[in-house]
Amino acid sequence: MHDDGLTNIELLKKVRQQAESLENLTQALAVRQQRVRQILTSIPLGLIVMQANHIIGINSRAEKLFNYKPEELVGKHISILFPDFDVSADEQRDVKLMGRRKSGETFAAEVNSNEVDMGDLVRVFVHVQDITERQRLEQLKSDLLAMVSHDMRTPLTTVRLFLTLLSDGAYGHLEGKGEAGLTRAQSCVEYLISLVSALLDSEKIESGSIELDIAETTSGAIVEKAILNSHGAAIGKDIQLIRRVNNVNLFADEDRLVQVLMNLISNAIKFSPNDSQVTVASQREQTGEVVFQVIDRGPGIPEHLKTAVFERYRQLKQSNKTKAQGFGLGLAICKALVQMHGGTIWVDSKEGEGTTFSFSIPMTANQRT
Repeated sequence: MHDDGLTNIELLKKVRQQAESLENLTQALAVRQQRVRQILTSIPLGLIVMQANHIIGINSRAEKLFNYKPEELVGKHISILFPDFDVSADEQRDVKLMGRRKSGETFAAEVNSNEVDMGDLVRVFVHVQDITERQRLEQLKSDLLAMVSHDMRTPLTTVRLFLTLLSDGAYGHLEGKGEAGLTRAQSCVEYLISLVSALLDSEKIESGSIELDIAETTSGAIVEKAILNSHGAAIGKDIQLIRRVNNVNLFADEDRLVQVLMNLISNAIKFSPNDSQVTVASQREQTGEVVFQVIDRGPGIPEHLKTAVFERYRQLKQSNKTKAQGFGLGLAICKALVQMHGGTIWVDSKEGEGTTFSFSIPMTANQRT
């Protein structure tokens, strides 16, 4: 009897312990479920939870997007919100669909769905973002670029041709103030054309529509063309362009690499003091790459800004003697074009000691997107 009494006490103690453990687990589960609900309701995207293509729940953001109460959607097929929804979760990642509100109004949406195996149940979590405003802005940008390309570049090219003819004496000889004014006008037109080209190139790179024309060329030809096209800007500041070329053959888009070098030379001229030198160099490395360099004797770049110079729309603070120009796209375009060749671009500089921009290109470059 005494032993049986002890056994019953021990069993009762174990039962109480199990009951306490179960209660703790139940409370922990409730807390976890509450946290999940908070997460689902607080995310800035609409969330739809589906099972077998039917809606079992939505969060508050989805409720606002579609103007439905949760109870109005539970049990309904997903097509009530997305008529063209593909029920295959594997094919439903980051796609654009037309959503349909309760009123019948449609809107552009970006949809991402993820299938989650929850043991005996498979549920699909569908995230929805209204991109109507984004599409409107993208269309505005597209229209602006089309306008810039057609309504600005073509007239500017015509003006440049006329100024060239005027400079060549086709309409008479100019002297003194007339010649000086013509030079300023040509400089302004070239500047505007370069801005338009930079905007268009930047958009092409961002959209992935730009392509390289890979062909055999030489580093010497690339440097020579870049210097020839930069000669006018150098004369304006009495800057001497120095060649230092180890000529080698390579496969690349010659025009695009000339564009990169011209941009780097233009920056070097802009920041260099009058009556100085800018060196343009190329050499072959043992790694099978060709390295191009543009070296100036300007004020240099602070250490903490060396990476920032390659960012879009980023311009360094310039001295009072150097007027800020452009949109800060030049170096970003250079970086993109070099990377498309499978190369890298970098800058070495010390404040007060000049700057060296360098980029390397594989001798057999293949376009990278």
